[in-house]
Amino acid sequence: MTSIFSVRIAKSNSIEYLTRLCKISKNYNITQVAFIKRIAFKEHIPKPAPYPYWKKVCNEITMILDPTSLRYDDNTKLIVVDGPPAVGKTKLCEQIAKDFGFLYMPAPTHDEIFINYYGFDIRDLNPQLPESCRFYDLKDFLRNPYYYRTASIQLGFFNMRFEQYMNALVHILATGQGVVLNRSIFTEYAFMDAMHKAGYLSDLTVKEFEMMRKNSFKFLLRPHLVIYLDASPEIIQEKIKKRGNVDEINSKVFTTKFLTDLENATKEKCLSWLSSHSHILIYDWSKEGNNIDVIQDIETLDFEEDQYKEKLQDWVFVDTDQLINFLERYQNKTYIFDYMNRKTEPIIATDMYLINDERDIQQKVLETVNSEKYQPGCNPYYDKIPWITKKQSPLFCIYRRTPRDFVNCDLFKFI
Repeated sequence: MTSIFSVRIAKSNSIEYLTRLCKISKNYNITQVAFIKRIAFKEHIPKPAPYPYWKKVCNEITMILDPTSLRYDDNTKLIVVDGPPAVGKTKLCEQIAKDFGFLYMPAPTHDEIFINYYGFDIRDLNPQLPESCRFYDLKDFLRNPYYYRTASIQLGFFNMRFEQYMNALVHILATGQGVVLNRSIFTEYAFMDAMHKAGYLSDLTVKEFEMMRKNSFKFLLRPHLVIYLDASPEIIQEKIKKRGNVDEINSKVFTTKFLTDLENATKEKCLSWLSSHSHILIYDWSKEGNNIDVIQDIETLDFEEDQYKEKLQDWVFVDTDQLINFLERYQNKTYIFDYMNRKTEPIIATDMYLINDERDIQQKVLETVNSEKYQPGCNPYYDKIPWITKKQSPLFCIYRRTPRDFVNCDLFKFI
């Protein structure tokens, strides 16, 4: 049964399916626990088909009779695998997804911002733009981390990870399938801290990022589990060389000091904050540990949520109205992004954004590209079906042109 539960029955649901699930009365001398189970040991219980959030809007009207909670079980969880660059997060993410039947969402890349639905890379327009208006990405940062547009590059990663995290929450709440993420928005602050100490980001930029973090994190359900793969800066430098990415190898970014500052900020400012809510597992991954040991450790954790405890409290819902409200906001995204960018202080980090004239110049050049003139699927230059008959997917992305969040998701086969 599910460990995501409601305190009372939703008024709007005539079926009255969402009750206090998987809870035992306090009158019984029994301790309630909930464990994630590997597919090999999990009892198969028929569940309703996943809510088709990829083509249908999530709101109180469309989901009024939807059997939302009946899709949830002990594996309806969000796991984040974190750690320094090149430590080996991807392999562990894939193993967790395979063993527990989770969806693995690969880490976002700058290609998702710049390569559109039709395969056109807007970075190819840079020769037509003044230097101040060009599209910059991670490779530019690695080549010259002191460049004045570095803040805009970090802003790109912040927005991508934030957007991906909301997509993960939509998938979990709409389908009941667990998700494993390769890093998350919650540890992005550690990179900002390390970049600030290295002199790559200004004081004003860090203050603006902190304001965005305070504005937006309160809307997110924190993960059930964060797994941190630890390794010394010297080991990470060796792994970076072994990975063979020329831009990383030749970069002056990954110094011992930068990697040390990154590790300290992650542990002291990010994991410590998450630990009151989420389970935290830390492993020495200097020589790449045994994935099976991690899987077994995950199986021993009690993931039972309780409305009277702080641990995992985010996943306790008052009723279906509240749950669907979360789904609607995560799917639409505009409200949360708008709130994120509210100016609660008179802070304007000019190195993070283009000024009005620069935006106009950039937009005029973009308008010369046929594949940029219309929404994906609605382009008369590329789409066979007339654009007026096309419907945009309700799961749209504000910041990325081609998000990869669901590349490992078979939307018709859920375990």
